[in-house]
Amino acid sequence: MQSFLCTVLALVAGAAMSLTFAPFELWWLSPVCLGCLYALIQPHSPKRAALLGFLFGLGYFGIGVSWVYNSLHVFGGAALPVAILLTGAFVCVMSCFPSLTAYIFRRLTRQQAARMTVFNAALFAALWVISELLRGKIMDGFPWILVGYSQTSGPLGSLAPVIGVYGISFVVVLWSVLLTTFAVPKQPMITRIGSIICLIAVPVLGIALTQVSFSSASQQNIKVRIVQANIAQELKFSRERLTESLQQYTRLSLDAPDDTQLILWPETAIPTYFQNVERSLAPFVSEMDARGIDVLSGGFFKDDTGNYNSVRQLGGERALYQKRHLVPFGEYVPFRFALQWFSSLVTIPNFDLSAGSTPLEPLLVQNTPLGVSICYEDVFGEEMRALLPASTVLINVSNDAWFGDSFAPHQHEQKARMRAREFSRPMVRATNTGVSSFIDHNGEVQGRIAHNKQGVLDRTVVPQTGQTPYAATGNWPIGIACFLVLAISVGLHFRRRRV
Repeated sequence: MQSFLCTVLALVAGAAMSLTFAPFELWWLSPVCLGCLYALIQPHSPKRAALLGFLFGLGYFGIGVSWVYNSLHVFGGAALPVAILLTGAFVCVMSCFPSLTAYIFRRLTRQQAARMTVFNAALFAALWVISELLRGKIMDGFPWILVGYSQTSGPLGSLAPVIGVYGISFVVVLWSVLLTTFAVPKQPMITRIGSIICLIAVPVLGIALTQVSFSSASQQNIKVRIVQANIAQELKFSRERLTESLQQYTRLSLDAPDDTQLILWPETAIPTYFQNVERSLAPFVSEMDARGIDVLSGGFFKDDTGNYNSVRQLGGERALYQKRHLVPFGEYVPFRFALQWFSSLVTIPNFDLSAGSTPLEPLLVQNTPLGVSICYEDVFGEEMRALLPASTVLINVSNDAWFGDSFAPHQHEQKARMRAREFSRPMVRATNTGVSSFIDHNGEVQGRIAHNKQGVLDRTVVPQTGQTPYAATGNWPIGIACFLVLAISVGLHFRRRRV
């Protein structure tokens, strides 16, 4: 009976953890869920702890990334059984990360059963963050719904400019574990005192950092219009719809206020090569140039080196950004020699793209250095650091229509908000079907076009200069700290075994 109860609690805690992210953003729930997992694995063997960690992962990822099914079946054309099988396999692979975390933790602390120490709390947090860092690297990475994102709107989100999202993950997990100190009887007084100090210090530090400015407003603002045409994914790449799609984007752009300086179209707003539509767009581009308005649009660019998912300035200097971090199984097939079968199961337009290799630097538009990213790229804060401190405004274009009417478009916006906080830069993001938004340098949404709505949004964006500690150091400090904690724990473990 007790074993069954632990199983249910692990699943429920994992499922509840998914509610800490957008669109729910119940940030206060994350310490409860993580503390519950930690408490559940304490009395168990490493193998049993691994099972409980896996069950936690099934709830966590089974709900949190359930949108993978939409991408595969609804829009990728995979048969229903295939989509269910692939989604289930993906969730199981993701669940291995909390499972491995729980297993290693109990292996290293098994001889300390029923003992709670601040160092053990730090070890569990370190192992969790190491697993997240690995998840962000293996197979080109999937750093989605990291624990740190749960605090984007929470009191610990103010730590982002200093330690980044992985650092916030560490703090949240540490804080969660320390909460369980008071549920375990007969703990040493020094443990309780240390826990109290940490539990108080963390929120106090978070509140204090809200009063610190990590960037300065530029003297020159830029007036931007976002265009969201809301063209359904199943129609987007239809050749018959190309002319109508371009007409929708130009119609939604032509009535921009006279003081508009930049119009932003989303990823693949031009669902073909830019070269194919230059003639048909020439009258529109000429009018925009005459009005002093730049238009940035997503589309495809082709040259002798390959085909690229890109953002291009339609007029002016024709500035071009080529997407560098491609989506595995969405824009290319990794290990093609072994996984060619995957391309026969799904139907994805422009499935075989090349990664951009040009220097990663801002696009200078309207005398404003714009740090451009395409879709999934804004999930990788470590990579976006290359655009700082030169970029004063961050731009992201995305096609979140692949996710359908799921949590993912809202989760993606939440990640953009975290990037804005980490770098203390405003973020402007245009998507095909939503959510498109203006985000200030504190991660607050200043304006939004809702999901599945057609519309435009005009705002004055205030560029920011300066460099945050996280932009300067990236994930290295938190990574080194976590591996150091792990190394010390491994050393102590083997020393205890020799005694």
